[in-house]
Amino acid sequence: MSKVIQEVFLELEWNDEAEARNARDQRAQELQQQGYLCVYENLFTVYGYRVFLLKASLPEPVNARKVESDSSKRRLVPRLKRSNALSSVEQR
Repeated sequence: MSKVIQEVFLELEWNDEAEARNARDQRAQELQQQGYLCVYENLFTVYGYRVFLLKASLPEPVNARKVESDSSKRRLVPRLKRSNALSSVEQR
């Protein structure tokens, strides 16, 4: 299971909306450099103030052994032969 980071940047805690958004974006860049995938959300409070949400998580590692076994299973599945429907029809 990958680690999920959630951080909130409130407009009220910064001088204005642009500063809060910039702080979120800078933090997202830091996390992306560490390999995290980031998702941004812009929310509003009941009083109309902006809340900038950042969610970051590490991508799930791909299990090479599982990928190999999945591809080998596909090769072992027999293919259905297409029968010629016209050859089984009786002609008069």
